[in-house]
Parts: sequence; C-alpha cells; structure tokens
Amino acid sequence: MTTTRLPKTITAGALLATPIPPVKWIIPGLLPAGLAIFAGPSKAGKSWLTLWLCLQISQGKSVWGREIEPRTVLYFSLEDTLGRLQERLYKLVDAEEDPERLILQTESHGIGQGLEEQIVSFIHAYPDISLIVIDTLQKVRKNDQNGSMYANDYKDIGALKELADKYGICVLTVHHTRKQPAGDSFEMISGTTGLLGCADGSLLMQKKKRTELDATIKVVGRDQPDQILYLKKDPQTQIWNLER
Repeated sequence: MTTTRLPKTITAGALLATPIPPVKWIIPGLLPAGLAIFAGPSKAGKSWLTLWLCLQISQGKSVWGREIEPRTVLYFSLEDTLGRLQERLYKLVDAEEDPERLILQTESHGIGQGLEEQIVSFIHAYPDISLIVIDTLQKVRKNDQNGSMYANDYKDIGALKELADKYGICVLTVHHTRKQPAGDSFEMISGTTGLLGCADGSLLMQKKKRTELDATIKVVGRDQPDQILYLKKDPQTQIWNLER
C-alpha cells in the first residue's frame, strides 16, 4: 500500500534514470491518488453524487465512460443518518447488487484528535482500499484559535494529504463554497488559499440555481488535466449523467 519514496536529495541525472511508478488513478484522468477537495454549494447534490461515485468505484463500474478497477471505499457521511443513507442506496443500487466493498461511517474523530488513527486502522483492515471520502471537511476540523487561518487550513489538509501520500490512496474531502462571487471560481471555496495550496486537486460543482438539474464540475490538479464536466441529474434515479 505504501508509495515508493525517493531520497530527499537527488541529482537531475539520477532522477531521469530512476523508474518511478505512474500516477495511480482512482477514476482515470479525473481522480488520482492524493488529497482532493470536492466543493460546491450547500444542498446542490454533492452528497448524492459522492455516494454514487463511491458505489461505482467499489463495484468496478464505469464513471462517465471511464473504466474503474473495483476497490474498497470508506465513506465518512458525517451529515447523514443511516436511515437517510439507506433511502439513497435504495435509489442508487439495483436489486441484484450487493456493494460489500463500500463501507459507510456516520461518526468520526477530528483531525489531530484520533481521525488519522481511525483511518490507518481501517487501511490495515482493508488493504485493497483506494478511496476515503470525508463528507464534510468541516465536521472533522477543530476550532483552533492558534496561528493564522491560512496556517490552520494548510495544517488540516496537510494531515490528510500525508495519509493519502503514505498509503497511495485518494482522500476526497467534501466542502462548501461561499455565496460571494469571485473572479476565479475556485476562490469561492470556503476558507483560505491554504486549502487549495496543499490539496493535489480540486473539483468545483456549480449550478445556476439550486433546483436546476444541470451542473458543471470544474477540475484542476497537479496530475489530472484541467477540464469541465457538464452533468445533468436524472430526477428519478438521482444519478448525475455526463452530457459532454
């Protein structure tokens, strides 16, 4: 599960001659191993979409035409009850399916207060894990009055990124956006630039109106190409389908 570690200091020539494993993709071309932020307005459908993605990955089903290798997924759904999750699963899961590789958790410790140990324990119990989702980021953050807001944002995300890098998995944190418009749409993500600065990638969900069935997801990152996904939600199944 651990990633290949290079020496801290290396010549350019030695680096060129060193075979390095390729990027590990959870969703090819879209979501690599590392720390990612999935942000969007409140009640815009992020959790429905996140749960569907978890199901697809855990069952090895394609995501918007991208082939997936089935892996265990842990979904910290910290704003939901088991009853609400069950209702959503009834809509998203076919009767003959048995998504055993998707593990649901509605409680967790906070960052620096036991969450990291909780995650490591889960990784050791399920060695084939590829994705851990924390929905939402704010639920695992502590109110730290020490240091600047930027430093606290960077520290919190950094703790999760360290786990993702060490074990070669993706940690996807679901987060909210602010209501105020911004010149750069990613500046609408709640918090300071410390979040984006530390994260390996970010996905930003936007809708013109909360009740609309159309949405875009803008994607930026260190390993995946910048892109925009145009989605439409099926009101019956609650599944977000790729339009283009």
